[in-house]
Amino acid sequence: MAEKVIAEKPIPLLRPPFEPRPIPPNPSPPSPSPSSSQSHPHYASQQPAFDTANSVPLSALDSLPTITGPNNRIVLANDDIHAFLSADLDLSRLNRIHAHLWMAGRPMRARPLHRYKMLGYGILHTQQMDLHLLQFSHHLMLKPLPEWLLSHEFWEQHICAERPLHELACGFLLSYVWLLASPIDLKMAHDTLLLPAFVTWPWWKAVVREFCAAVDVNALDQVNPRYQFGDLRLGRINSIYRTRFMFTHFVRGYLYGYNRYVIFFQRNFSWILVVFVFFSLVLSAMQVGTGVAPLDKNQTFLTAAYVFVVFSIVSVMAVLGFVGVIFVIVFFFNMAAAIAHVKKETRDRERLALERKSRKGA
Repeated sequence: MAEKVIAEKPIPLLRPPFEPRPIPPNPSPPSPSPSSSQSHPHYASQQPAFDTANSVPLSALDSLPTITGPNNRIVLANDDIHAFLSADLDLSRLNRIHAHLWMAGRPMRARPLHRYKMLGYGILHTQQMDLHLLQFSHHLMLKPLPEWLLSHEFWEQHICAERPLHELACGFLLSYVWLLASPIDLKMAHDTLLLPAFVTWPWWKAVVREFCAAVDVNALDQVNPRYQFGDLRLGRINSIYRTRFMFTHFVRGYLYGYNRYVIFFQRNFSWILVVFVFFSLVLSAMQVGTGVAPLDKNQTFLTAAYVFVVFSIVSVMAVLGFVGVIFVIVFFFNMAAAIAHVKKETRDRERLALERKSRKGA
């Protein structure tokens, strides 16, 4: 008798950190108005136009953006989901300076969303993963939670195959476990369009319970190392990049947030005006002192006033010269970078055009 060989299905090494749920849950087709269905019958089965970014629940694949790609290259996200995930979840820039992140924030979880509101922080939306949970002035940059990150099937098909992607996705989901700790946090997240429309408080509590059972939210060894820290200060990360990578990032830092030179000098050299105000107060006091007895005949005071006057004049000239040199360096650096970028993009586009024509000719 021939032995039966039963092929066992291999158990995946990584699994989604929550149980399967339909995304979106129990979708119901939109009911068109009688006038629109009579005048345009073929519109009756189509999805209505979006009033807001999350007014209509989306499936995991529908929630993907239209295009993705590194630098200036364009790839349709649905055609290359792996390329999209690699770019969308990328934290390589922060991981390069992980040993220095203690200077930008403490190794503790992020605050709940209502706490940031209480401290006066406004929400700035970003789609760049390495800007998520970064503080800038009185703003907190947050990346909205997409539908595909809540889809069990999407995790199994596209995320669980690679451990680095799994750690990045788990870390991103962990950040919202931190942010949405109470019903008021969930309400604020919906008001600021940070969550899909179908996420309710009971639904979210069930997901968090399953996530905490699958991922150790205290040891944090199953998420990307960036998530050993909560929110980080963008200004200090810029300083780290300018000092750690001085020859390549001294001008632009981590995030170059200036679109005009006036703003650049206002943010970086406004403290000089405060110093000059103190100088002017001291000089005015010394001027009064030189005309009032007994200071007008005190040689020590007159010598000190003379030295400080000369020091003030030299300081003003040195500061103006330094600011002028910085302006020249920044101006020519940006001009050289723009010229090099134009030449590179022109060459790349000409090469791509030739490759397309050669394929058509063949």
